[in-house]
This record gives sequence, C-alpha cells and structure tokens, in this order.
Amino acid sequence: MPHKKEVEKPLTYSDGNPCTSALFPKLATSSSAWQGLSRKNNTFSNIYAMSLEDTYNEMVGEKACSIRFLRKKVPTWIRFPASVVLPFGVFEKILSEDINKDVAKKFACLSELVDKGDMSKFKTIQEAVLQLKAPRRMGIEVRKKMKSSRIPWPRGPGELTWSRIWQEIKQIWASKWNERTYISCQRTHMNHDKLCIGILIQEQIRADYAFVTYTNHPVSQDSSEIYTEIVSGSVETLVGASPGRAMNSVTKKSDLKSPIVTCYPSKSIGLYTKNEKSVILRPDFLSENTNRSTCDGTHGSLSMENKEEVVLDYSRDPLVIDLSFQRLIHSKIAEASKIVEDIYGCAQDMEGVVQDGEIYLLQCRPLIL
Repeated sequence: MPHKKEVEKPLTYSDGNPCTSALFPKLATSSSAWQGLSRKNNTFSNIYAMSLEDTYNEMVGEKACSIRFLRKKVPTWIRFPASVVLPFGVFEKILSEDINKDVAKKFACLSELVDKGDMSKFKTIQEAVLQLKAPRRMGIEVRKKMKSSRIPWPRGPGELTWSRIWQEIKQIWASKWNERTYISCQRTHMNHDKLCIGILIQEQIRADYAFVTYTNHPVSQDSSEIYTEIVSGSVETLVGASPGRAMNSVTKKSDLKSPIVTCYPSKSIGLYTKNEKSVILRPDFLSENTNRSTCDGTHGSLSMENKEEVVLDYSRDPLVIDLSFQRLIHSKIAEASKIVEDIYGCAQDMEGVVQDGEIYLLQCRPLIL
C-alpha cells in the first residue's frame, strides 16, 4: 500500500506538479514518461484507481483533498459521499499504453501546436482523447475499488456500464483542452500545461434538498453571518437555469440555532435521481497557482443516471410549512459551515445535499472575497 503521511494537513499547493504536458511528446513513443510522472513513489506506476484514504495531497485535487481531510476532523453527523479516485497521471499512463500509441503520436503533435498558441487545435485534441482505449485491467480495478468503497455499480450489463463510465472519464479529461479553460487559466495566472485533472467517482446521494452556503455574507461581506441557499431536489436544481429562486437564510455565527429565512423558494421544477444511490463522476483539479483560484471551463460533473423532473408543491414541503424542520435544517447547515471554517481558518464556500435530515458535504473551497 502507498505510504501515508503521519500528520494529515489541509491542502497546500507547491511548485512540484506531478503532471505536465512537457512530458507529452515522450509519451508518443515510450511508457518511460510514466515513471517520471510517478517519481514520488513508483508504487503508483501500476495503479489506475485508488480509495480516497490511500491518496496524498500531491496526487489529487482540491475536492478529494478536502473530503479526505475533513472526514477525520468533523463530527460524525456531517457526512460525505463514498469516493474512489483516478489520481493525477492516470491520463498520461493511459496515453503511454501500447494500445494507444497512434493516439499518443497525434496528441503529441497537436500539443506542440497548442504550445505555440494555436488554439484552433483544441477540438482535434478533444477528439483524440475520446479515441483512447482503456486497458482491460483498468475496468476491473475501478469496479473492485468501487465495491470496496461501497459505491453501487450502475445498473446495466457489465461491459456496457463500464463503456459508459469510460466515456465519461474521457470527456472530463478532454475538457482541459477548450478555449474557455485556456483563457480562464490565463486570467488566473495559471499555467495551462500544468493544470492537472483527476477524477472522483462518487456515490450520488438522492437529495431531498441541495444547498450552497457561504461563511461570509456574499453581498454585505459581513463575516459574522452565514448565508445559505437551498432548493428541493439535486444540486442541478440549484445551479440550473430553470426559473425561480432558492430559499435563502442568514444565520449569525453567534447564534447558530436561530437562522432567519430571508427569501422563500419559487422554483417550479425540482430535479431528482430515480434511485436512492447512484454514481457521479466529478473533475478534480490542481494547478501550479498558489492562490487556489478555481479554473473555469472544464467539464462539469457527469451523472450515470438521468434526472427526473418533478413539479414542486411547496404547500406540502416540510422545509416551507414545518417551521421546526426548517429551523433544524438551516441550523445544521450553518453549524457544519462554521465547523469547517474553524478547521481551515478562513471563509468557506460549500456545497452539499440533505437526505432524510442528514447533511452531506460534496465540496468546500476558500471563499474568494
């Protein structure tokens, strides 16, 4: 098993980055580049998927690091979805496999053109990435890790299911090469070459509610207040373009048990997964930048299950009509947010869901003020 650090620390960025497109040309002709990518510990040169607990900071992005770190620090009533990780370097390893040597040669040539500023090649690079073939052992390893982490294998014939997962993995990797990502990297002073994309394969909780919360009020900038937005249904209900507003609340950090609802919900449609447990793939980033800016433009999360549209009836929604339940949920979200802020020592922007009254954190990141 990989060596684990004795003292777990919050995610910090360093200049030593495990993946870089400077190595891509070598990948076209030799798998030796992978040995360089795994220089931290050669044990990883044969690993495609890992349980979250077996990773260390340099292998994974901000989402994976924060989940692994917080699991050990927060009270047990704050929950997290089960996760399996495709760490940094797996893309480069796949590209170096003999079955992908033709794709690797094409990719190396296109990368050189992009390095010279030809952004017109992004689409061709994405098409090349989507042509990659997965080694047979990769599918076996991913399924084995998902089973040991108690993540349900999506419904459907085995080979067909793995084909769907593999296609979504490639779509996330390919999303690095688009104009929006490139411009975003320039705007935030990131080196696009050193933007690493790992992947989190997670259980997708069938949410009763989804929320985002900020431990500094995003409008007033009041650091004494926690601001929360919550909707019925999945995160897609919250971030989607459907008309209507989320329920909003403000909670004083000095009185976490007394949230004040400032806006009631008006979204007419909620999006739900059909099954209580399913699977979602989330991109996970790490770049050479040191201010932890988020890179926009890469692919969003990909669910293995289509969402079901439900017409919302707020006259039956306990979050609206049951004031005790309403206070309980908003208070628990605020309390969880304050705990995480105290652990990191800075304001946080958090995303999560509620199922059967339980709080699940999906991700958190420093709030850029």
